[in-house]
Order: sequence, then structure tokens, then C-alpha cells
Amino acid sequence: MDLLIPFLVLVFGFIVLVKGADLFVDGASSIARFFKVSPLIIGLTVVAFGTSLPEAAVSITSAIKGVDDVAFGNVVGSNIFNMLPILGISAMVFPLTVNKDLLKRDFPIALLTVLILIPMFFFGGSGNQITRIEGLIIILFFIAFLYILFDHAKKNPHGEELLLGALETTEVQPEAINVKKNTIITLIGMVGIAGGGLMVTEGAKEIAISLGMSEWLVGLTIVSLGTSLPELVTSIVASMKKQNEIAIGNIVGSNIFNVLFILGATAVISGVSINPQALFDLIFVVGVTIVVFLFAYTSKKITRLEGLLLILMYVGYFTYILLRDLGKL
Repeated sequence: MDLLIPFLVLVFGFIVLVKGADLFVDGASSIARFFKVSPLIIGLTVVAFGTSLPEAAVSITSAIKGVDDVAFGNVVGSNIFNMLPILGISAMVFPLTVNKDLLKRDFPIALLTVLILIPMFFFGGSGNQITRIEGLIIILFFIAFLYILFDHAKKNPHGEELLLGALETTEVQPEAINVKKNTIITLIGMVGIAGGGLMVTEGAKEIAISLGMSEWLVGLTIVSLGTSLPELVTSIVASMKKQNEIAIGNIVGSNIFNVLFILGATAVISGVSINPQALFDLIFVVGVTIVVFLFAYTSKKITRLEGLLLILMYVGYFTYILLRDLGKL
């Protein structure tokens, strides 16, 4: 019974969180269309942020409440979960052809974003902590990334067509959009995101206490799995529709957002302490990113066999961190 209540709070929190993010994206996108904002701009901002809102809500809420291990573990765990099970399952559904822009631009940026965390582990401004100043530096990197993204999108008509296809946008006349209704939907979505994030944080914290698990392990596994649900659904559906670039781009883009936007914003708000165990997990994220890049680079695709290997890598990693937490290693 002691475990049932926090588990129900966690599950309900995930549901509220994902639905809140969905409502926020729908409402905000409609309002933007009413004001004749370019669909491309909507896609690169509102929708892109929308898929990362669950991670953002949980990490920021956790940091504010002093549960730093869940905040940081969620970011690291989400990046690992995205790269291994989600990409692996997507590749097994249908082999993923890799766009050259992903290889030349997005993969290197994704690798750099996790690499910058390793020196912060050793040289954190206040004893293994990502300080507000360091968080601000990470946010500046994020702004630079957005600039590169916007600049490339403007110069690449194919990219715009791809994005619009991913969003499944339909031509809706601005005058047909009810601004008042969509404002309410957006606000409800924001409340859902905030409330869901709070419930997930509290549920995860209580589960960790009840099971004797560390908050770091809970952040790396249970919480990161739940907050990665939008990426999981998006990538698998895209793979089933043979929209390879969307399936992979969603994962790589989400990993960049997780570090540069979510971790940066979380650190700016309250600073984030880094668990001493995090070094292995950070190195593992770097290694996983390199492995996926090599899979993609060698044949310009991620095959079903490689997808299976990615899933098995996650099984091995999950087993290791579980044994580590239990003190068996």
C-alpha cells in the first residue's frame, strides 16, 4: 500500500504531463497560425519545445524542490533511452536511412552537448555542481543552436517540406481559428505540464524511498522513461510511415534540447548538483552517441540488426546501473 500511492501518483503525473504538453502545442500552434506566424517557425519553436516539455517540467520542478539527482538523472537517462531503445525499436520497425545533414551537423552537435558536461563534472564552479553561470553558458549554446537551425531551415526548402509533413499540418484559415478557445487550451496545457511535473517528482521521490533505490537511479530509469514517451511515440509512428528523417531527427534534436535547453534552464533557475556516480553515465552517453553515429555513417542507415544491438546495449546498461545501485558492483 505504501508503494501503491506514489506509483499511482507517478503514472497519473505522466499522463497529465504528456496530455498537458499535447494541449499546449495544439493551442499555441493555433494561436501562432492566427497571427500568421510561419509554419516553419511554429515547428522549430512550439512543436520542438513541446516534445521536450515533460523532461523540462520534471527536471526544473525536481531542482527547485532540491531533488537534484532526479533533475540531472532525468536528462542523462532520457538521452540514453532516446538513443538506445527508442532508436533501436524504430530501426527494427523499419531500417532508418540517415540524412546527410544529420551526419554533418546534428550528430556532431549532439556529441558536443554531452561532452561539455564532463569537464563540468570535474571543474564545477561549486563542487560537482552546474552553477547558474554555467547554466547561462549552456543556454547561450542553445541560442546559437537555434540560430543555426533557423538559418538552415530558411535556406533549405526540402527541410521545410519535411517539417510540415512531420507536423501533419492542414491548411486552416486564420479567421477560422478561435483565439479565446485556444488561449484557454494553452493555459490548461501549461497547468497540466506544471502539475504533472510536480506529481512525477513527488511520486518518483517516494518510490525511491520505499524501494530503497537512489534518486539518481529513479531519475535515470523510471522518470526518464516516462518523460521520453512523446519521443517514443513520435519516432515509432514516423518509422512506421517510413519518415526516416523525422524518426532520427526527433531523437537527435531531443537530445540536444535536453542538455542545452532543459539542463541549462534548470541550472540557471537553481543550480544542479552532480551525483558522483554520474561520470560513468556521462561517458556512456558519449559512447552511445559515437556508436549510433558510426552505425549511421558507415552505411548511411541504421539497420534492423543495429537496432537490435542498441536495445541489447540498453538492457546491459540497465542491468549494470541496477546492480551498481544495489551495491553489487
